[in-house]
Amino acid sequence: MLIVLKIILCSGILLGLYHLFLAKEKTFTFNRFYLIAALLFSLCIPFATIETKEAVKEIPATVFVEGNEQPIEAQIVTPQESFDYTKALLIGYCIVSGILILKIGYSIIKIKKLKGRKIKYQNRTVFLLKQDLAPFSFWSTIYLSETYFKDSKIEDSVFLHEEIHVKQKHSLDILFVEVLKAVFWINPFIYFYKKAMVDNHEFIADESVISKNKNIKSYQELILQEILKQQNLPLIHQFNFNNTKKRFIMMNTKNSKFAKVKNYLAVPAFAVLAIIFAEKTYAKENTENLNQEKENVVSDMFSNDPFSEYNRIIKKYGNLVEQKKYAEFDKVISLSDRAKLKELYFQLTKEQRDETPLYFFDVKKSEKVNVSQKQLDDFMNSKKYGLWIDGKKTNNQDLKKYKPEDFSHESVSKRYPNAISKKNPEPYQVNLMTNQYFQDYRNEKEKIFMGFKAKAFIKGKDTIPIKRNTDNRLEKNTVQDISKAVEGTAANLIQAEYPGGSNKLRDLIQTSFNSAVMKGNEGMVKSIVTFVVDQNGKVRDIKISGENEKINNEIYRVTKLANDNVTWKPATKDGKPVAFQYKMPIAMNFEVYQEAQ
Repeated sequence: MLIVLKIILCSGILLGLYHLFLAKEKTFTFNRFYLIAALLFSLCIPFATIETKEAVKEIPATVFVEGNEQPIEAQIVTPQESFDYTKALLIGYCIVSGILILKIGYSIIKIKKLKGRKIKYQNRTVFLLKQDLAPFSFWSTIYLSETYFKDSKIEDSVFLHEEIHVKQKHSLDILFVEVLKAVFWINPFIYFYKKAMVDNHEFIADESVISKNKNIKSYQELILQEILKQQNLPLIHQFNFNNTKKRFIMMNTKNSKFAKVKNYLAVPAFAVLAIIFAEKTYAKENTENLNQEKENVVSDMFSNDPFSEYNRIIKKYGNLVEQKKYAEFDKVISLSDRAKLKELYFQLTKEQRDETPLYFFDVKKSEKVNVSQKQLDDFMNSKKYGLWIDGKKTNNQDLKKYKPEDFSHESVSKRYPNAISKKNPEPYQVNLMTNQYFQDYRNEKEKIFMGFKAKAFIKGKDTIPIKRNTDNRLEKNTVQDISKAVEGTAANLIQAEYPGGSNKLRDLIQTSFNSAVMKGNEGMVKSIVTFVVDQNGKVRDIKISGENEKINNEIYRVTKLANDNVTWKPATKDGKPVAFQYKMPIAMNFEVYQEAQ
């Protein structure tokens, strides 16, 4: 979208400069090529790049909890939209372009189907029309009514005018701008470019006729006789009302004394616009690693191993990944390159995966969960729950139409503070899947996402039990309350354990954390995660406290995601399962200093 906007703005500025400085000058040949160059320049310059040097000092993001150091990586997850509006708009755009291209073809066929006969006249192909139409030319043929061909002659001014169009291939300019109109019809300035080109062609032809015949008045009378004979053929030059007044004025106009100076000013104008609209890239200056980088390039050229091919694809997109422009990289990478990266990623060794900034992971499917009538009755409480059935917001009272056996899955989540509004004030969100919807969902192919790593560290013990009253009556209570966590770290207490261990939990957190919520200048941000693992190994009461609300919300999301449909090994005290509180302090440091040279 940014490139399209640059094309439109650049073409508009160049057209404005043309009308301001050149349109009233009789530098017709220069004006012709200025208009063509302006269109080509505005189409190409947004894709050009200007590289500048930039000294960059970066401090990567860190995540840590007190204790022994263990590595972990935080990462950006590309969100997936339910409907690809971009693809729909692209299809609509192509349909319009296709229609406009068909119109060009129809116009050519319409000209070719005109009835008449061909003759050779002064080494030019002339098509004598049976219809009484105004003279015009297309490509290498001059079209005029048989009434102009008297005594084997054609009126000199008419023939010379159309011959100039043919000799200078003005039809090529018209076809060029018509094709651009079809492909870039969204640019409103292209229509004005065509009008300016047609006017300029007529000025060129008029100038040639007048320079030979020297009689402006008789030539103008001839034009006035023909302007009533109009036809709708967009690809031709013909006498018409639209530009007759301009032509008459230009015939009697002389160049200003600054005409040549204005031509010279076109060069710096293009140069300035190139600086404004070209894409800027920044090359990091690192003299220590320059030779090493050259060696790596040479090595990659002669190596077919997956890691070299993987890095070669990333380098195709310049410095976007190196500069951590992840969103832009994700936007411009082609589908074929994305698929190839995914294929190569799973061929890399663990050490090579640690070196690459990209990460690929799959999203697991939810398992079947039975729904009880008691739950359905509870979900009807519209003040407490926002209800979604099969992915659509639904009135809570609509649950009266359903039975528990109509559903194959349910999940309840606490909503982010920033998601609560007047329209949706409910503190909890319920998602229900009907049997058919769940079956279709399970049959879908698991999707693999691409993310980007930021170096991070997580340290130490992840669980800190907190004190509570250990009354056995409270342990039997099923009310969701964080006070259920058992007291202390007694010798007869065995802590709750995540399936696969704490390292597995860390892996899930690092693959899901979206670093894009940070601007990169927050500095050190601290949060504390707490949740309860109940006697059945289910996680509840996830709470996040910290100084940055956006990061707190993201930590809440990834913590919940890591524990969805997961059963922990519950904590035990005296051999009996007990509720246990898990506490994990997190600190993240995001600081990137850049000083352009």
